[in-house]
Amino acid sequence: MKKILNIFAATAIVINLANCSDSDNEATLSDKEKKLQTVNKEYVKSVVLPIYKNLADRSILLEAALEALLQSPTDANVTKACAEWKVSRQYWEWSEAFLFGAASSYNIDPHIDTWPLDKTQLENLLENDKMMSDIENTIANLNNGLVGYHGLEYIIFREGQSRRAADITEKELHYAVAVGKDLTINCCRLEAAWAGIDAVSSAKQSILEDAEMEPEDNFGEQMELAGFAGSRWKTVTLGSEQIIAGCRTIVDEVGNSKIGAPYNGENEDYIESPHAYNSIQDFIDNITGVQYAYFGAMSATSPTTTSVSAFVQSVDEAADKAVREALTACIAKINAMPRPFVLNYSDPKVGEAIEACEALDAALAKAQNAIVK
Repeated sequence: MKKILNIFAATAIVINLANCSDSDNEATLSDKEKKLQTVNKEYVKSVVLPIYKNLADRSILLEAALEALLQSPTDANVTKACAEWKVSRQYWEWSEAFLFGAASSYNIDPHIDTWPLDKTQLENLLENDKMMSDIENTIANLNNGLVGYHGLEYIIFREGQSRRAADITEKELHYAVAVGKDLTINCCRLEAAWAGIDAVSSAKQSILEDAEMEPEDNFGEQMELAGFAGSRWKTVTLGSEQIIAGCRTIVDEVGNSKIGAPYNGENEDYIESPHAYNSIQDFIDNITGVQYAYFGAMSATSPTTTSVSAFVQSVDEAADKAVREALTACIAKINAMPRPFVLNYSDPKVGEAIEACEALDAALAKAQNAIVK
């Protein structure tokens, strides 16, 4: 019944949005709001959707690589699975610049990206023949500390290298395949929740339908129509602010939690991707995702004409310049940290990277204020 009611609610939102034509919307907007509406639309089209589409595509390839490893447990197939993990992982880390929307509303972020891995519970799971006999059907209900990227990482990586196939047990392989399938479902759900279920491939629709995980929202449409009936963003400006707020959230997490928790001695076990030695790449990818969000397109190295950056520059050139300089400095400082992070988290250069994250957050705060003015 709950699912049926949610479908009715989602349908009502779509109808409300459809009743607002583009011309009607534009007629009620100020010149500033019209510019920001374009920013919001292009952000969805050129940043969120391509990153989530690629994330879903690569998660499917990762799942296939894990299936191949199960069928033929060779070192070459472990290496292939590790390579696919890193590619999929990069798209996910970029997407953390916009964890608002489906990633948080559907609890996808903690489900696929909780660390550190609960090794004790994982060992208990692997030794539980009853649970392992039905692992593909129960994986979605397991503790978040057992699934997602870091569950897979622990199976296929050791000390920054692909694990030897001979060292991976058959139970671990079955577990990895189940985790990979669960990851695929969640990544496809992210894409569909922003693009609309009808806009994704038929294969992805089937994946979601079979798992009964079709999204109940269209976050992309809601952001594009921020300020109008049915959108969770009550004004156009709030939609644009959300873009920068999403960036600030991950910048703060990188500086104060991902890097800061082990460096400050708050939690020396709180290290992301320690077995793949991928921590520093994760951090760089997070800030790169912020760059794409601020510059208005995936893979952008400079602002597009319809980006948040371009708008901020038009109203506060100094604020935009500060963000651009802080982005460059932040990526450089993180990249300068000694690798692997798990063995060097107390190095002085780590402190410099934290300071660079703080400077970037401060610059983004001023850019956010410039939007509101």
